Formats: sequence, structure tokens, C-alpha cells
Amino acid sequence: MVRTLLLLVAMTAAAHADGITPIRHVPPADAEAGSPIELVAEAPPDTPALVAHVRPAGARTWQDLELVRRDDGRWVAVVPAPVVVPPGLEYFVTAGSAAVFATAEWPHALEVHLPDEAARRARDLLRSHEHRSRIHTSGEWVNYGTTNVMGTKLADNYYRFDADFAYRLWTYPVEEIRVGYTRLLGTTRAEMCASATPCTADAGFKVGGFFEVGLAPIEGIRIDARVIVIAATEFQVGGRLEARLGTLDGTHIAAGTEYLDSVGAAGYFRLGWATVPGVPMAATVEVTNLPASNRDPGVRLYYDIAHDVGGGLRLGLRVGYAARTAQVAGFTGGAGATVEF
Repeated sequence: MVRTLLLLVAMTAAAHADGITPIRHVPPADAEAGSPIELVAEAPPDTPALVAHVRPAGARTWQDLELVRRDDGRWVAVVPAPVVVPPGLEYFVTAGSAAVFATAEWPHALEVHLPDEAARRARDLLRSHEHRSRIHTSGEWVNYGTTNVMGTKLADNYYRFDADFAYRLWTYPVEEIRVGYTRLLGTTRAEMCASATPCTADAGFKVGGFFEVGLAPIEGIRIDARVIVIAATEFQVGGRLEARLGTLDGTHIAAGTEYLDSVGAAGYFRLGWATVPGVPMAATVEVTNLPASNRDPGVRLYYDIAHDVGGGLRLGLRVGYAARTAQVAGFTGGAGATVEF
């Protein structure tokens, strides 16, 4: 800054010495990429031809733009939008053969920044390693333990398989859309039996298709909303909603709920962290009555860990605990794989 001021003072003195009327130019504070810039100079009508010499920062050649007269005291040149690119623009102004603002050796540097949405998209591209598409599969086994009722052992478990494809749009507030498939089948205590002896029954569904949209009106705050259609004995409709602060594959907190009609519902809270590079982890507490809506709610506590093995591939494991009562509990285990490209 001091060097620039000294340069301008010296140029003004030289201009007076040469008999040139001083020319006043106030540079813009900054500029937005892809938008034209007006360079305005105040000079009398008889001033020699004013030319702005501009180039993107780091370029070797100058582009000459002659300032045209706007009125009696002002002249203007418009820097075309394609030249206005990050990280900045360099320029100097001459009147005839004399430099009147900056020089070719010491050009004025003008910072060029991306528009807010473009800057946000650039950060998202960086976080995702420029991968827009993602294929994800996961499966888990949930066992609440086996209860003994009137001498009859009653199993209480289910497995779940999910597969989906997601595409990152980054057309804010819409960040991502996802389509997928869910299968959830289990065995649990039946509400009604053929005899007085307690019994179990199959529960769940074989085919469920869903559509999900990820909304992020503010960077770092995300809402995922899902609608699922279940093909059981009759078509049923469910949904899922998650609110998240932070990045799913990084440090975050999230709370959500899921409703699957006759299959049951769940509510959960998750804390994720990424203190080890390439090894995201998360812990989740869930209250649910899956795999049947008539069952008493149970509590699940599970831990997820994943590892980026390279090439956009991530493998994950899940271990945990599930219980409907304080006396009986079981094991939760699962695995998943994600490919991004």
C-alpha cells in the first residue's frame, strides 16, 4: 500500500512537470468473477487518449481498453466479464504515452471473488473431491434377544438392507437428490396367536422404494426429507426426516425420525466426528418399535466406523446393542459400502 501511494505521488508530480493536467482514478474495492467492471477516470476533455491496460493476475499479455468520454469530466472503460476471473485483475492507465495510474512494472492489483453461490459450490466440490454421484449399500442385523414366555422362547429380530443412488445438484437450497430401495424383514412376538400359547410372526416388507431430497438453505445446515412406498399385503406409505448440523462424512450432530406404517417408527440422535483423517465415526441412540408397529418400543445404541480405501470407495462397519426391556438384550451388527464418482 505504501509503495502504491509513493508511486501515485511520483506519477502526479511527473504529470505536473510534463504539463499534463492531473487525472484522478479511484479503483474499485473488489470485483465479482464473471461480471464486467467499470474503470472511471476524471480528466478534462483535452486529455490525451486514456487507455486501461488490463490482464488477469499472472497473465503475461495486456489487453488495451480505451476509455471513452461519458461527460465533460469523466471517462470510462468496461473490462469484459471473461477477463474478470479469480484470484484477481491487474491494470494500469496511460494518457498518451504517460502512465497516470500505476505502471506496467507495478500494476494495480484488484481482488476478484466468486459470487456467494459459486464460492459455496466450489467448497462443496472440494469437500467431495469433485464427486457428484454416489452409490451406497448397507445391511444390518438387529436382535433384541430371545424372551421366555410361559416356557416358549420368542425370537425378536430383523434385518434391513438399503441401496441407493444419490446425485449432488448443488442448486441451493437443493443440494442432493436420492432414490433407493429398502428391504426389512424380521420375526417378533405376534399380537394374536391361534392358541393361548405365545407365538411369533413374520414382520416387515420385501420391497420399498424411496425418493429423498437434501435441502440446505444455509451452508452447514441440512434437512433430508424422504418419502417411501412399501409394497406389503397392500401399498403403504412412510417417510423419514433428518436435520443435521455439519457434514455427514465429517463432524456433525443429527436428529431424525422414520415412519414405516405397519412396520413401525423410530427416532434417533447421532453424533459424528472425523478426528482421524479418512476414518469417519459416529455414535447413535435410537428409540424404535421395528419391525412391527404393535411392539413395545426398544432402545438401540450403535457405533459406526468407516474407512476411505481410495478411488472413491469407502467401507464401513456397525456394532451395537438393542433391548426392549432391561432383562433381555441382543446384538446389532452391520456393514456398508459407498462408491463416489
